[in-house]
Amino acid sequence: MPAVSTPATVEFYFDCSCPWSYLALGRLREAAVRTGARIGYRPVLLAGIGGKPHQVVAQDALAEVRQRYRSKDLQDWARFCGVILQDPGTGPVDSGWAQRGVIVAQRRGQQLAYIDGVFRARFVEGRDISQLAEIQVVAGHAGLDTATFTNEINAPDTLAGLQENISRLLEHGGFGTPTMLVGTDLYFGNDRMPLVEVAMARAGGMRFVMPGEHGR
Repeated sequence: MPAVSTPATVEFYFDCSCPWSYLALGRLREAAVRTGARIGYRPVLLAGIGGKPHQVVAQDALAEVRQRYRSKDLQDWARFCGVILQDPGTGPVDSGWAQRGVIVAQRRGQQLAYIDGVFRARFVEGRDISQLAEIQVVAGHAGLDTATFTNEINAPDTLAGLQENISRLLEHGGFGTPTMLVGTDLYFGNDRMPLVEVAMARAGGMRFVMPGEHGR
């Protein structure tokens, strides 16, 4: 009797203010469909990690050139991923309310609708997700009761859940978003998605033909 393979689980560490997290999300979901893997959504705060990989350093003499390339790179990836991406390029956004909201939405079974809603608000509609009022609107559209959502988003255990994800990411050697963790294998960045999919396939017991292995 053939062995039954166990679906792999990939942990997705993300910040809704991060455009690369936005781009990686759809690609990771597609990879999960192809490999049968499960996604564990782990919201974190870039400010809590300590690094600011998406910030444009104003005093750098090459800042303008780098910013132009960053804008082009984001749009190239958006076309590749088939999504709309509006990025103001103003540096980090306080995503504290948005990320706490993910914790609340997870408890209520509405995490996917909520996460998609926040990313859409930030990168498609250009709304300010640092404002609690905007997050409340997103929560309502995701099917969450606004009053209950507001109470829970301010609860100490909600912030504790966010801090737990940050600690877990740091313990595994993470330093930014998006980060994908398959078992103990850590991958950083939207452009690592092919490697993530291979790791997910292997963890799920699938045979994945790598470049250079064709014909073997």
